[in-house]
Amino acid sequence: MEALSTINSLPSSKKQVASFVYELKTAILKSKNPLEEFVKLKYAEKTFEEILKDAEIEKAVLEEFHLYEAEKIVEVLGAKLNISETGTKYDYGDCGDVVWNDLDKQIKELTEKKKARETFLKVLPNGGMVDPDNGNFINRPPKESKCRSYSLPYSVRSY
Repeated sequence: MEALSTINSLPSSKKQVASFVYELKTAILKSKNPLEEFVKLKYAEKTFEEILKDAEIEKAVLEEFHLYEAEKIVEVLGAKLNISETGTKYDYGDCGDVVWNDLDKQIKELTEKKKARETFLKVLPNGGMVDPDNGNFINRPPKESKCRSYSLPYSVRSY
């Protein structure tokens, strides 16, 4: 039950969330080691992600929700919950449709060709060059844009 007491100490309303975020952000910014605090947050994020997608947890929540069967929306701690379909998937490969199978095959082949062409274009010299396959002049390599961020070691993301 110690794990539940940890959860129970966390915010349980929108107002509490906003206050907690402000307090935590302020503390992290004043911290002597924001990197360490960041890694702790990433571990917490992973913890919540894992528990929220757990099949047994989902089953227990749905069973609890069904106790309120007469109500379409159930309110818990100020949050309004409802059950809804979250998507439908279709497997067209099993239909036996020759046209669909042919289109799928063409798309896969074109995707591979496009990736190969992009790889070729990335290494073009700045002044451009003549395409050895068709003799057309290619003006320049593709524009490059880079973003800076931080990354986490593999061990933190997926223990």
